[in-house]
Amino acid sequence: MGIHHRKRKIPYIPQMQQTECGLCCAAMITRYYKSQSSLSELRDFIEAGRDGLTLYQLNSLLLSLKFETHVYKTEFEGLWQLELPAILYWNDNHYVILEEIGPSKAVIVDPAFGRKKLTREELHQSFSNYAVTVKPSDEFVPVRKKENIWYSFFSDVFHHKYLFLKIVLLSFITYLFTLSIPIAVQYLIDEVVMKNKFSQLNSLIGTAAGLIAFFGLLIYIRGKNLISFQMVLEKSLMGKTFMHLLRVPYKFFEVRSFGDILFRMNSLHIIRDLLSEQLIKGLIDFGSIFFILMYMLYSSPVLAGAALILFFINGALTMYTRPHILEANQHEIAENSKLQTIQVEALYSILGVKTTGLEDTVYKNWNHQFNRALQKFKKRSEIQNSYTSVQTTIQTLSPLLILLIGIYLFAQKSISLGEMIAFHTLSITFFAVGVSIFQTYNNFLLANAYLERVRDITDSETEENPEKPAGAQITGDIKLSDVSFSYTKHSEKVVKKISMHIKRGEKVAIVGPSGSGKSTLSKILLGLYMPTEGEIYYDDIELGRYNKQELRQQMGIVPQDINLFNNSIMENIKMNKEDVTMEDIQKAASVAQIAEEIESMPMGYHTLVSEMGMNLSGGQRQRIALARALISQPKVIILDEATSSLDSINEALVGDYLKEMGCTRIVIAHRLSTIYDSDRIFVMENGSIIDEGTHAELIGNKGLYFELYKTQLDSKEELAI
Repeated sequence: MGIHHRKRKIPYIPQMQQTECGLCCAAMITRYYKSQSSLSELRDFIEAGRDGLTLYQLNSLLLSLKFETHVYKTEFEGLWQLELPAILYWNDNHYVILEEIGPSKAVIVDPAFGRKKLTREELHQSFSNYAVTVKPSDEFVPVRKKENIWYSFFSDVFHHKYLFLKIVLLSFITYLFTLSIPIAVQYLIDEVVMKNKFSQLNSLIGTAAGLIAFFGLLIYIRGKNLISFQMVLEKSLMGKTFMHLLRVPYKFFEVRSFGDILFRMNSLHIIRDLLSEQLIKGLIDFGSIFFILMYMLYSSPVLAGAALILFFINGALTMYTRPHILEANQHEIAENSKLQTIQVEALYSILGVKTTGLEDTVYKNWNHQFNRALQKFKKRSEIQNSYTSVQTTIQTLSPLLILLIGIYLFAQKSISLGEMIAFHTLSITFFAVGVSIFQTYNNFLLANAYLERVRDITDSETEENPEKPAGAQITGDIKLSDVSFSYTKHSEKVVKKISMHIKRGEKVAIVGPSGSGKSTLSKILLGLYMPTEGEIYYDDIELGRYNKQELRQQMGIVPQDINLFNNSIMENIKMNKEDVTMEDIQKAASVAQIAEEIESMPMGYHTLVSEMGMNLSGGQRQRIALARALISQPKVIILDEATSSLDSINEALVGDYLKEMGCTRIVIAHRLSTIYDSDRIFVMENGSIIDEGTHAELIGNKGLYFELYKTQLDSKEELAI
């Protein structure tokens, strides 16, 4: 078996969501063949959805990108016969790219972890017998790089251009002061010391003291302006990104972990510091090095030439190490993102961790990921340390070399003593500024990895709203006409051909076994998912004609999983609605049968709810969420087993209140005892409605509803025994 490898490395692109490994492999292949298609552009061809891509879908995507592909089902030994790069099916649930393979070692590029060297045994253990070879067809045309990913963030700087230019100007003046010192030293040596004009010292000292005071004032003013610039930049970056995040469709959050999203939002601080400090510093450094070089060329072309050679050696070193540092940085970011995800998940599910005694298991999982992140940090730091060591050596020794050449030229009477000392002093600044420019360049390149993750948020399309939305008020009349839904264009439908008419004020129930599509249908009714086929009408107006936010403000939902905010009970019910009075809050709490419990607490409605409502019981959280849904007197309310914490008498009181309001009630029922009084009951199975009617009618039909009812009845009898 020979060694199979590619001449170039596969560019690593980390997956932005948990199900996009196939899409990332396709993106890396296109990037390898010099086509700059982004992940967001590939999503336009095919969406990974919540289940990822099948091998057939991945192959179809590559064909649509004008690649020539061959799909192989092969044993492990067949890998040596493949033309590389090849996409491998991995651990029966993942895709990676095989970059290189030899007799005992292989190199893969994993969208989740980056480039990895594997032993023959590790490769054999994970390879799942399917491979796709990919190469450009005759019709393949590379996509040239379009907009620079920094452009939209630079636009935030341009929005505050006067403040930015003010800081640049102040920085430039302070740099002029710094650069004038070697020239002043040359003047003192050549014109004062060498010519014995010591009588000028008093006036020169006075002038120097005044200039130093002015210099200090400039530094202070620049610092104050820089703080102001950082604040407006932070407000702009965070505000714009968070607002966009809130407006992306609900399915965006279903395929990304909260920990990863938080990691991306926190990355904005790195981008802010780059734009507010490094960008200004880079511009000033670039201008400074140009002026220093002009002066050096004017003073001594020989010394300037030597300085330039050393400068370009440093630049070549930067370009050589750049791809290694970039890749190591991407790997470190990916591992840190996974680490934060584990931490957030552990905290969110701490009750389950405690009640099942899984502390050691969770810690073991966290510690494994922590060590992975630590290893990536070590690798990146070691590469940077090697680069920095050589760079610092060049920076330190270069001025000494310039001084030695200067001494030789001074001995040859080519330059004066003052010029030699000034040139040496300037060369120290020249090389320091040069290193600073290369570091700024590297920092911007390293920030690309953070920026790509933030752009995954900002490039995602927001929920579609019409330019001229329909009237905001609804009455609660809902029609569904042949509504079907699938998570992606190519995935199986999870809701199929549903038609129903729910009249204003009706109570309808949706029942069915687990996985039948009940919760998905409720999200479609709320506009969280848009139908793949068919139409939904509110008051005979198509759902797409409404502003989604305004529509949902007239609807209430009490889900199974209740999330409360880290705020007072009053604010959790009120939800920042300015027109809600204390009397309204108390009435909603009373109807939800939680008022007495709230009022018995020492702080009453001002009692602070811990994050996720952990200091309240499940029943209390459910009833506070019910009060929240009732506070705005919704026209439609969706209750997903929302009254399970109420006894039958209080449940009836809540139902009577909603009926008096004329509110349309849609109940996602798991306990059938809560829906006996429904006007109609829809029975779902495998995404379709298979039966409908009243409780009595469905019992008489002896279908699935009867079986569900009988099962629950038998369970109650067993409990009673």
